[in-house]
Amino acid sequence: MAKVTFHYDYKKDAWSWVLIAKDKKNLWGLNWKQQVSFIPESLLKQILRSNKKVAESLVQNYLKTRPKKNIRRIIMKEQLICIEKVWRKIEKIFLKRLEKITQKPIFAKKIKCYPTTGFMCPYDQKNNFFMISLWHNIPSNIATICHEILHLQFLYHYEKYCRKTLSKEKLEDLKEALTFILNSDFSDLLLIEDRGYPAHQKLRREFKKVWLQDKNFNRFLDKIIKIVGEKK
Repeated sequence: MAKVTFHYDYKKDAWSWVLIAKDKKNLWGLNWKQQVSFIPESLLKQILRSNKKVAESLVQNYLKTRPKKNIRRIIMKEQLICIEKVWRKIEKIFLKRLEKITQKPIFAKKIKCYPTTGFMCPYDQKNNFFMISLWHNIPSNIATICHEILHLQFLYHYEKYCRKTLSKEKLEDLKEALTFILNSDFSDLLLIEDRGYPAHQKLRREFKKVWLQDKNFNRFLDKIIKIVGEKK
């Protein structure tokens, strides 16, 4: 059975900071300035004018030398203990149900979860890991775990199929809107509703209507690919 592991890694944390900082756009209706507000202005400027490798090195150095690193480490350690304890209670149920819904086995035996000291929680499809945020509460982080695993499961099994007809941007829209399914089929495991991004609210409503009519994932996918493909 697949299992999620939890560890903090300075390199992964720095990667997430740089990824969000260099995005430099209001992604899917979010405000970029708000998403990078945790980064000191002087460091943000250095990140933006440096290449990715140098920027990540700058962030790692900052994280390892900042004055509050000790209390941050204590809080993060205790947080991870609590998050893992809660996750283990629902892990098998969630993964088994996800397999049934997507009609595919879980994409990897080992799935890595790393906490970030940033606000956003990116994932790395190639290396089977995702982030949760130090600043989010336990119910929010449990919801994030489910959200990111759903992304990775969907992309692993269905990305190539979707890309036959959808552009990369439209696939991203489909993938993000698809997380409505956490509310319709996993609500008993989550205290927090998966709201998605502002730009995808209409798609989420349309997807939900289709899903509730026929919960065969393959037929459902063909229908929502058509919906997304027709969007301008």
